[in-house]
Amino acid sequence: MRMPVRLSLWPSGFLAALLTFALTVAPAQEKKPAEAAPPKVGEKFVPADVDTARPVYETSFDDPKALKDWCLEGGKRMSVARGNLVLESDPEKKKESGKSNDHLVCWLLKEVSADFLIEFTVRPRDRKEGLNIVFFSARGLKGETIFDSSLQPRDGTYKQYNRGDINCYHISYWAGGRGTANLRKSKGFHLVAEGKDLIRDAPADTFQTVRVYKRGGTIRLTVDDVIALAWDDDGKAYGPVYTHSGWFGLRQMGHTLRCEYGHVKVYPLKP
Repeated sequence: MRMPVRLSLWPSGFLAALLTFALTVAPAQEKKPAEAAPPKVGEKFVPADVDTARPVYETSFDDPKALKDWCLEGGKRMSVARGNLVLESDPEKKKESGKSNDHLVCWLLKEVSADFLIEFTVRPRDRKEGLNIVFFSARGLKGETIFDSSLQPRDGTYKQYNRGDINCYHISYWAGGRGTANLRKSKGFHLVAEGKDLIRDAPADTFQTVRVYKRGGTIRLTVDDVIALAWDDDGKAYGPVYTHSGWFGLRQMGHTLRCEYGHVKVYPLKP
């Protein structure tokens, strides 16, 4: 009958050598790949995971019937002219500063998935006077659609959107004389990131291409493929990342008065 061997009977030198051998041949622990730093303002950014072959929605506004896909809150009117969506405010609705307070938001009626690329072309009437915002991932505080009859009425007044009963991200991508593009997270007035306004100094008659890219908490705003703003929502500092599907809308402050949009496209992202 064979008796078990006790390690205590083995020579100490042999045990040390055995331990050294085990450590030598043990597989090295794999290092986690370093996370890529967010692109900087002014750098080119063209995401490779956009499914351009399967747009969720697209229109070039060649036909006024495209307006059936949109809902205007506030403002004077939305119309189609010369192949462009035109959003206008009433200049006669004044406030103490003398600027129109006839603000507006124009929502796409189509629900957009949690991760997407939104693209539109824009040409303000006067690049030095006005402010435009793009809302996205918008949904009621209890998960409602933004058109649910239980939500408070909205007429373009800003506090109804950032202190009302909807959650969303929104970027003021053009702000006249301010010079910055600002990203806020609502409900609330949380300024979470600042970038650069790449609209105001472009040639007056130019349509520029604005893109909003979102995957999880990764948010990128580009103008003509150049980063204007980049932010990664960590889901902690300002509450959970908005991973729900939702709606996007185009907002104009009253003193924008008139702005044209050449096309709108919404793409899903590849897995």
